Amino acid sequence: MSSRVLIDTERRPAVLLVALGAAGLAAVFLAAGAVVPVVDGAEPGFASAPLLIVLALLPVAVAGVFAARGRPAVAAGVLVAVAALAPGRAVLDLQFLVDASVAVRPELYLAKDLLLHTAATGLWLLLAGHVAMAVAGLLAFRAARAAEPDGADETAGWRQRWLLVVVVAAVVAAIGLLMAPFGSTDVYLLARNAFEGPAVALTGCLLIACALPLFAALAVTSGNGGFARGGLLGLGIGVVALAVPNLLAGVAVDAASLGAGPIVALAGAAGLFAVAGTRPGEGPDTGPEPDEAGEASVPGRSRLLAATGVLAVVTAVAAALGATTAQLTASGALPAPESPARWVLLVAGLLVGVLGLAMFVPGMARLLRPALSVAWAGVLLAGTAVLDTAITATGVAGTLETGPGVLWTWLAMVAAVVTACCSVVAGIVDREDDEGFGSEGGETALAGVNMLTPLAAAGVLAVAAFGTPVIVAPDYRAAGLWSAFGTPSWGLLAATLTVLGAIVLAPRSRPAPAVALLGGAACLLGLHAATLPLSSGDIEGATAGIGVWLALAGVVALITAAGIAVAGGQREAA
Repeated sequence: MSSRVLIDTERRPAVLLVALGAAGLAAVFLAAGAVVPVVDGAEPGFASAPLLIVLALLPVAVAGVFAARGRPAVAAGVLVAVAALAPGRAVLDLQFLVDASVAVRPELYLAKDLLLHTAATGLWLLLAGHVAMAVAGLLAFRAARAAEPDGADETAGWRQRWLLVVVVAAVVAAIGLLMAPFGSTDVYLLARNAFEGPAVALTGCLLIACALPLFAALAVTSGNGGFARGGLLGLGIGVVALAVPNLLAGVAVDAASLGAGPIVALAGAAGLFAVAGTRPGEGPDTGPEPDEAGEASVPGRSRLLAATGVLAVVTAVAAALGATTAQLTASGALPAPESPARWVLLVAGLLVGVLGLAMFVPGMARLLRPALSVAWAGVLLAGTAVLDTAITATGVAGTLETGPGVLWTWLAMVAAVVTACCSVVAGIVDREDDEGFGSEGGETALAGVNMLTPLAAAGVLAVAAFGTPVIVAPDYRAAGLWSAFGTPSWGLLAATLTVLGAIVLAPRSRPAPAVALLGGAACLLGLHAATLPLSSGDIEGATAGIGVWLALAGVVALITAAGIAVAGGQREAA
C-alpha cells in the first residue's frame, strides 16, 4: 500500500506539470495567432493584440499559481474547464477557413469586402493552440483523477446548495454568447446573433453553449471540492476570453456599438466566479448526519420544485405572448405575415405551464417533474420555427421589421432552457435523497429492460419523425435534420436529443419517473404531429407528410413502454 501511495504521489505532480506545459504551449500558439493574420490581408478592427495575448496566457497563469501553492486539484480543474471549451472555439475559428467575410470577429479580422480570402498562418496557430489546450485538459483530468481522495464525498451539502446556481449561471453565460456580440452599421460587419449567422460559426457557438452548463454540473457533482472550484474558475475564464473582445469591439470599432450579449455572458461568468470563491466543507463536520440530512433535504427539494414551477409558468406566459403578438411589423400598406408555427408555440407553452403549476402541488410535483424535464424542448421546437419566419422575412423584404413577438419568443426559449436546468437539478437532488436515505413509498426497483423493444422502436421512429416533414404543400419546403437545414432544424435537433435522452434514462429509472419521462417524450412527438392541424391553415395546399405518421407511431411505442413500466411497478409492489 505504501509503495502505491508513493507512486501516485510522484506521478500526480509529473502529470500535472506536463499538463501545465501543454497549456503553456497552447497559450503561446494562441498569443501568436492573435498577432499573425488569420487570413491573407487580414487587419483587426482595433488594437486587440495585447488583450488577446493576456487572455491567452490567463488560464495557464491561474493554473500555475494554484499548482505552485500546492492546490493541484484546483489547477487541474481550471485546465480541464478551459479544454472543455476548446472544441467549440476551434470550430468557431474554422469560419475563417470557410468564409472569412461573414466571420464576426473584429478582434482578428474586420472585413472590407466580400471576397474569399485564403487562410494564413494565424489561423493554423489558433487551431494548434486549441488542440494543445485539449491535450492539456486530458492530462489535467488524469492528474485530477489521481488526486481524488479515497472515502465518501464530503461536498454533498455544498453541491446541493450551489448546483442550481452554477447551472443557471452557466446557462446565462451561454445565452450571452449566443446573442449578438454588438451592434453594427457596417455592411461588412454583420452583427447578428448566432442563429442568424453562418452554419460553421453557429456550430461552434452551440458547442460552447452546451459545454458550459454540462461541464459546470459535472464539476460541481464530481465530489472533489478543489476540482469543482477550479472547473468553475476555468469556465469563467473561458467565458471572459470569448466575451471581452466583443465588449471592447462594441466600444473601439467606429461602426460598432455596445451590445447586450457580452454583458449577459460576463454576468454569467461572474456567477461562476462567485461560487468558485466559496469553499466546500472539509472534514467530518461539514454536513449534517444522515438522519438530519434526510430532513434537511426536503425543504431544499421543495424550493427547487417551486423554482422550477415558477420558471415553467414564466415560460408559458412568454410563449403565449410570443404566439399572440406580432412577429413582424410592416412599414408599407401590405399586412405583415404571421408565422404558421405560432399556435404550436402557444400549445407548447401551455403544456409547460400546466406541468409547472403541478410543481406547486406536493403530491403531483415529484410524479410529473420528469415529464417537465422533457416537455420544455417543445418550446424550442416551436420557437425556432417562429423565429425562422421573422429571420427570413426581414432578410428578404426591406419593408418588414421584427415585432414584439420575436422578443417574447426569444425569452420563452431562454426561460425554457433555464426551466429544464432547474428541473434536472431537482431530479439530481431527488435521486441523491432517495439513494442516500431510502425512497418514499418503498419504490426502489428500476423500470428494467423489459421496455427495450418498444423503446428501441420509439427511438428510431422519433429520429425519423423529427427528420421528415409533417406538412407537405406546393411551394413549401419544411426544414429538416438532414435536408433543408435551417433555423427550425435546431429546434428539431433539440427535441430529438431530448426524446432520445428520455428513452435512454427510462430503463435506469424507477417505474413512476420512467412513466413520466416517456409521457413527456410522447408529448413532444404529439406536439410535432400536431403541427399539421395547428399550422396547415396558414399554408396553402397543406397535406400530411410522412412525419405525422412516424410521430404518431412513436407515441404508440412510448405509451407501450410506459405501460410495461407500470405493470412492472405493480408486480414489484405486490
